[in-house]
Formats: sequence, C-alpha cells, structure tokens
Amino acid sequence: MTTNGGAAPRRNGELGATVGQNVRAERERQGISVRALARKLGVSASFLSQFELGQSKAAVNTLFAIASELNLSLDELLGSSVDTTRDGSPAPVTRQRTLTDKEGVAEFAEYLTLQNGVRWKRLADMPADHHVQFLLTEYDPGSDSAPGDSPQRHPGDDYGYVLEGTLTVEIDGKQRELSAGEAIHLSGDVPHRLRNTTGELVRAVWFVVS
Repeated sequence: MTTNGGAAPRRNGELGATVGQNVRAERERQGISVRALARKLGVSASFLSQFELGQSKAAVNTLFAIASELNLSLDELLGSSVDTTRDGSPAPVTRQRTLTDKEGVAEFAEYLTLQNGVRWKRLADMPADHHVQFLLTEYDPGSDSAPGDSPQRHPGDDYGYVLEGTLTVEIDGKQRELSAGEAIHLSGDVPHRLRNTTGELVRAVWFVVS
C-alpha cells in the first residue's frame, strides 16, 4: 500500500511526446488533416494538434479511438514498431530504454500520462507480431479511464491484475470492484471503464491483446 497519502511516485520520464509524434507521422502518411481526424474522434483540432506536440494529454478512450481511426495497434501507437516498413520514411521517434544486468531484459523508464490521473508504463518490448501490450497502470485517487457517457472500446481482450489498492471496473454499465490480488478478463469491444474511487493510489498489471 502507499505510504504517501496516495501521491504518485516521481516519474523518470514521460512518453507523451513520443506517442504524439507517432500519431502525427501516421496521420500525415495517410494524408489525413488535423481537422479531419479531430472530427472523426469528436475532439477539437486544437486539442489534437497540442496532443501531437506532446502539450496535451488524451483520455484512455481517446487514445484507443486514435489507434482505431489510424489503423494502428496499441504497440505501434506507443512506439514499439512504427518504423520504415510502411513507406520507407524514417521512424518518427526512437524509444528510450535502459537494460538491466540480465542481457535482453528491458526496463522502460517512460510513463505515458493520460487525462484524469491515469498513467501507463510499458513493461516489456513485445514483438510486433505478438499483438500484446504489457503495461503497468496507475490510477490516482479519483482517476477515470473514460467519461461515463463515453466508455472505452477497442479490438481484442484485456487481462488485468491489481497489485495494490481497489479498482472499480465498469463493464457495459455493471460495476465490479477488484482488490489487490484479484484479476479480471474482459472483451475490449464491450464498453468498459476503469476508475479509482478511493483515496489511495491503485496499481495494476494489464495485458492488452489485439
């Protein structure tokens, strides 16, 4: 459990600029304007432009909507495999990581800070053809992955395991509370929402399989 009153630990780095650059590179590759993509996402063009520059944070449901509209996997969106294979152009970014003393074991320092107090950290460099994202997720007190009238949806399946705290999971309007040591599987195409309604930080390991 946290001992600092629910305050988030200090971050080593932020992944937001990387994700924004990946979105911009793929949007431009497909010849889609900022206004056109923003209209499809139901957000303002100014917000999307700021997000691409790493100056604004997206909600979890918006992040999945961006991936869907651009036909990107979550792994590509986070920077794992957006490279030169699509059109021969240089990769927009190179992700940063440090290696532990065990050869081949990656330790990622960057966090992706999303809207409403949610953070993601990649835990492994998964091969692109595995279509799996392995994440440490953190939820500040009062955080919410999506608005109540716009729950997140995405292709594939989610598998979650709560490490600490109590996470409220809402699936198609039905709520369930997961405490530390409890796990859940849910279908990504069913409307769902993850919330921390407590006064303590919640941490969970999450697999997103697309």
